[in-house]
Amino acid sequence: MRNTVIVIMILLAAWGRLAGAGILRPQQILNRMQQPYQGIDDYVADVEVITDIPSFNVPSRSFTVYVKRPDKVKIESDSLVVIPKDVLLLGNIEGHLAEAGRVILNGVTQRRGRVIYCLKFFPNDSHRRDRVLLWVDGGRYTLSRTELWTGTNRLLTVYWEYTRVDEKYWLPTEVRCEISGGILGGGQPGTITVSFIRYRVNTGLSDALFGAQEQKIGH
Repeated sequence: MRNTVIVIMILLAAWGRLAGAGILRPQQILNRMQQPYQGIDDYVADVEVITDIPSFNVPSRSFTVYVKRPDKVKIESDSLVVIPKDVLLLGNIEGHLAEAGRVILNGVTQRRGRVIYCLKFFPNDSHRRDRVLLWVDGGRYTLSRTELWTGTNRLLTVYWEYTRVDEKYWLPTEVRCEISGGILGGGQPGTITVSFIRYRVNTGLSDALFGAQEQKIGH
């Protein structure tokens, strides 16, 4: 009985901290997620990708990426590069919102003293079984984790780490993608680790840079 009381007190204390932090509605969270990237029109980054997928023999790659928001991407590389599109588009929140018929607050937790919100995106088409889950750091409103699901199958999990760029932008420094075997040819899971070595923000990239090779990436 005493142990039960202690557990209840711990749960109530945790809930009190969360309630005191001021739980936000989904649209409020989404609005705040735009703030870290306000003022970013484009960026150039040196990137290293390490691919560990049993069914793919792909060595590590280093290349330069050019991104003009919201959806223009050019990769400057002499060889094949495997990289999830959401990574280069800083989570591609705009793309997910465009396809979402409904967004709900799926849960609220605390990690290292910070509130973490979990948002679930459902597609416009009710016949589609895929969905996107986002875990959002309630301190700076950046992604900490992303999951892509179809039915009961989790296809992709992405973990995000950040660095401060130009003393005002929180941008990814390392992104680890865990890919399920269900979407890979060999049926075995794998990982892709993307490291951003150096950023140049708002260099004034022209649309002409992308030209015929322009890759418009939306989820």
